[in-house]
Amino acid sequence: VHQSKSPDVKFIDGSWHMPVGPSPRNGRAEFLRGPRIPGALYFDIDDVSLPPSLNPKKLPHMKPTAKVFAAAMDRMGISPEDTLYVYGMEGCGFVHRAYWTLRSCGHDLGKVKLIQGSMKEWKDMCGEVEEGVLTEEDERLFRVSEMDLENLTPRYTCRGREGNVGDGDVVVGMEEVLNVVNQNISNKNSDDGKKNAIIIDARSYGRFVGTEPEPRPGLRGGHMPGSLNVPFVSLLDPNDLTKFRPMDEVRDIFVNAGLNKNSDVDGQNQKVICTCGSGVTAAALAVALEECGLREKEDISIYDGSWIEWGGDDTTPIVTTED
Repeated sequence: VHQSKSPDVKFIDGSWHMPVGPSPRNGRAEFLRGPRIPGALYFDIDDVSLPPSLNPKKLPHMKPTAKVFAAAMDRMGISPEDTLYVYGMEGCGFVHRAYWTLRSCGHDLGKVKLIQGSMKEWKDMCGEVEEGVLTEEDERLFRVSEMDLENLTPRYTCRGREGNVGDGDVVVGMEEVLNVVNQNISNKNSDDGKKNAIIIDARSYGRFVGTEPEPRPGLRGGHMPGSLNVPFVSLLDPNDLTKFRPMDEVRDIFVNAGLNKNSDVDGQNQKVICTCGSGVTAAALAVALEECGLREKEDISIYDGSWIEWGGDDTTPIVTTED
């Protein structure tokens, strides 16, 4: 595809890394230094996100508004007709959020592809490589935060799930998640015990039960009552975190955690809400659920505030033992 040099094809580095530890990796800085796929663009999930005016809690990398997303697409030279190939650098197990954002904010679902394999594998297979350090003035390193969004009229048109202009319902907020948790607690005590929706947490088991500290200070440990635990890394190839395990293995992991294709409410698949620390690795769950066939895209949402919001609020219910 890259060798075709088609102007309707764009390669996008969606690398991101947890900003913790003494020397955390930084996707934008690595893109600047190179190597890159020639002509590749960089999608910064921290920058192409909900603007501060709409994000009073200052939650990181929240799903952008349609206008913010469209403005970013314009600056990247992307049109709704383009086919996008998203890739990550070696060892990056977080690229799914960029892929999920591009699909969930309105680009044609069939025209966003997630490359399985890293830049290292690309080089090993003799793929073309762009070397050299970019200057900060390079157009590919733009920042939405520096754009005058108020006076912009983007050309790119975002499409909703049903082809209508809009954001759709791919994300849910704390109030909706709290309603699901309370309903599930109530239903657990009822005769049928059915859950209206299932919450799946992508954090490690230790964080899920509160025996491991949260990487971000000030957050309580534990999980939402009634939620399932599927650590996102368990879905990835242990030898290459830019790849999923075979989809039959991914499906078994979800089923063994308690998610069943036949678990339904009134003949419909239960909705699934994916959550994690800050909304990034929840995207790995969302993508995997769709790819392995356990849920359709319309049945999957991400709790964008995730544990940063839930664990940082003293009023939300938390348990530290397995249900």
